[in-house]
Order: sequence, then structure tokens, then C-alpha cells
Amino acid sequence: MSLIWWILPAIAAVIGLMLLFAGFGKLAKLKPASGGMRLLFGVGFLGLAGIVAFAGLNLQTYKRLTKERYAATVKFTAVEDQPDAYYVDLTLSDGSKKLEESGAQPILHGNQFEIGAQVIKFKPMANMLGYDSIYRLDFIEGREARRYSTEAVKQATSHGIALAANPGLDVHAMAAKQGGRFGVDAEYGSASYQPMGDGYEYVVNITQDALVARPTEATRLKIEKAAYPGYETGKETTQ
Repeated sequence: MSLIWWILPAIAAVIGLMLLFAGFGKLAKLKPASGGMRLLFGVGFLGLAGIVAFAGLNLQTYKRLTKERYAATVKFTAVEDQPDAYYVDLTLSDGSKKLEESGAQPILHGNQFEIGAQVIKFKPMANMLGYDSIYRLDFIEGREARRYSTEAVKQATSHGIALAANPGLDVHAMAAKQGGRFGVDAEYGSASYQPMGDGYEYVVNITQDALVARPTEATRLKIEKAAYPGYETGKETTQ
């Protein structure tokens, strides 16, 4: 929280208290007019301090509850002579890369990818005090966007790779049983899916509630061109 939201109400509160004490002093000296005026201004400054403090708290609440943190970057490169097959360049928030056991880049199949995480969300008051939601990236997979039917249950396949090993102590399971005692609001899985294509790149963030994968600007233009053949931005048509 910005210090200004502490400094301003503190100054107003000090001035208000000084005026209140001065007003009581004047009243003790049987000077009701000047004493009453000081009391009135003192109450006003204390009220102003309260308003500023609550405004700062409200802004802080909004900022905390909408806070996003970087989780990963995902890039795709087409595999030659294999339709709908893409090498995955996955960079995690700590700078590490996710590779297969052989050291090779994972290959996903399909026209859409999904990345998922396990999330432990704290209650709003805990968020305000600095307790951000906890997450662990769980998997990334490739799949076909239209893999199901609206008419009947249909089997579908996906190709993916786990992003987390068995931690031994499962904090997510513990939160489900005992989380209410420590300000945990909910524990659940969250996933985000987007189109997969050659040269596509996404930045994955975690909010206080969910995982969000956003395309870079260059990728957004590629997606729009794929959806609307011949689509070009005004900038590109001038080149």
C-alpha cells in the first residue's frame, strides 16, 4: 500500500486531535465560542482522516484482489512433415525450461493447447494482508478444439506432459481438509486454453482466482488472420 494513504490520514488525525484538545482546553476556561469552533474543526479533521484511510484501504483491496503474477511463457514451433504437431518451448517463472526426460522439447498434437494448475485461494481479508493465492502448474496438453459431439458422448484423446512431480506432502489436499482454519477460501484446479499454431506465443499469468493465458500482439494478429483469411491491420497494409 502506498505510504501516501498512511501519511495523509495520519496528518489529518494529528491535527484533529490537537484541535480537539485545544477545544476542550478553551471550554475548561469557559470560552465556549472558541472552544466549540476548535472542537468542530477537530471532528472535521478526524472525519477527513477516516475518509482518506477508508479510500486508501478500498484501493488497496482492489489492487490486491486483481493482482496478477507471471507464471510461464509458452511458444510453439511446427514439426516438419507432421500436421498439427508442435514443439513446445515452455519457460517457467523461475527461468527453467520444461523438457522431456531425454532432454528433447515436448511435442503436442492438435490445434489447441490447455495449461492447468492447482490453486489454493485465500479469503479476501488474507489477500489484503499480503497472502496471495498459491499455485502449482500441473500439466500442458494439446488437443482438438472440436473433439466432442453435441449429440452423444464421444471419446477424445489429448497429448500432454506433467509439469509437477509428486511433492510427497500434498499441500493442496491438506488445504481441502484444514484450510478453513488458516484463511483458505477454496482449493481447486484452474486451466486456460488457446489456439495452437506455428510461431504462436502466450504469456501465462496467475490471478488471485485463475490461470490466464494471453497471446502476444504478434500471435493475436496471426490468430485473427487464421480466423479471417486475408485479414490485415491498417499498419500492415501500408507496408
